[in-house]
Amino acid sequence: MGKRIIFVKSVVCISESEYLFIIYRNYNKYMSNAISSTLNSKIILEKYEEQGVTLYNFGLGENPLPQPTFYIDKLREYADKKQYARCTGIPELNTTLKKMYNTTDTKYEFIVGNGLKELLFILQLAFDGTIIHITPSWVSYKEQTDILQDKHVIDFETCIDDNFRVCLQKLEDTLKPLHNQPKLLFFNNPNNPTGIAYQNDEIEQIADVLRKHNCLVFADEIYLHLCYEENIKSISHFIPELTIIGSSVSKDLGCGGYRLGWLAFPEQTNELFNKCSQYSSNIFSCASVPIQYATNYMLSNTELYKDHYTKSTAVYSYISHEICTLLRKTKLKFVEPNAAWYILLDFEPYKQSLNNLHLYTGGDLSNYLLEHLKILTVAGEPFAINGLCLRFSFIDFTYTIGQSEKIDISKMIEGVQTLVNFLSSFDENSNTISTHTV
Repeated sequence: MGKRIIFVKSVVCISESEYLFIIYRNYNKYMSNAISSTLNSKIILEKYEEQGVTLYNFGLGENPLPQPTFYIDKLREYADKKQYARCTGIPELNTTLKKMYNTTDTKYEFIVGNGLKELLFILQLAFDGTIIHITPSWVSYKEQTDILQDKHVIDFETCIDDNFRVCLQKLEDTLKPLHNQPKLLFFNNPNNPTGIAYQNDEIEQIADVLRKHNCLVFADEIYLHLCYEENIKSISHFIPELTIIGSSVSKDLGCGGYRLGWLAFPEQTNELFNKCSQYSSNIFSCASVPIQYATNYMLSNTELYKDHYTKSTAVYSYISHEICTLLRKTKLKFVEPNAAWYILLDFEPYKQSLNNLHLYTGGDLSNYLLEHLKILTVAGEPFAINGLCLRFSFIDFTYTIGQSEKIDISKMIEGVQTLVNFLSSFDENSNTISTHTV
């Protein structure tokens, strides 16, 4: 029988916003193992808005830029397409994806699903061997293996002092004891939650180690088109035979609610592809067919598609620069992003002051900022990084690509300035900067 949660407002005089926070602080504790922490931040935002309370929203990483209008028009046009399809996608989309990914030397087979998250669960379910997550990592990697329970998972830690880069010797030391066992490394590049993208020479060095140890890699490239620098390569460029590629329309097209993603399997992984195909057909049958038709049109019109994500990238590069300029006024440790709209902030330089406020974890700090400063963030722990770490998403703005007015990010600037002022109160005379650059 399901549990019921009942909150009763005391006769003690507190404001509605304070009461709401008390509810959600306790709700979050109850739901900590029940709902994705990133999605939970959206629930919190909606509940505060229902009470007329405005938050500085740095929570869920949901791209606010509107999708191209012709994408919407095509969705309307194909709304009558209601038939079932194969889990490999409608023939038109399958063909388009092959044109995008196939090379002279490497041919791919595809599974098309209701977003990349669903497909990652199926991949982790189907893979029989050791799964390696590079941390900090996207919350769902671990959430899914926790559900699966019987999977052998290694958390491969990176740290801010190394700019969250993979240590090659440590990678060697991790893979060597596994010998000829099946291995699958999750390589999220660009990375959520850090906002970093590896340079091509770094990617090649990692690929060399993976090839040496015959380790499969899942390349989570959902943010690849949002690198601030051009021509950042997929790891599949260096080890195509070992790389399963995943992407979707959720990030560079800002269509997370459309729920359409895909996995690309090189022919050398045919056995795993067949197993994932079987699971897919048993679990979800097919992805939304009208969305598939509209997406096929979008992806096949390469110049229109590229124009949209290129202009989107310019927006986030500008926002990141402006916010990092403010953050450098603090002693916060961070790696300046070079992709997407995330930054991971380490409050360790303020540890003693925060401990004096009984704040010891990222969760404690996230709750405190929400209650006292109305700043909504996601704690570091769900991303598999401990300490006083928070992820901020630069998504609290409204802008349409091509509009004549300059983008207005004043609300985010105000929110970050509120944080800066809060931290400056700990040490008014300190101007120490502790910033790592990519």
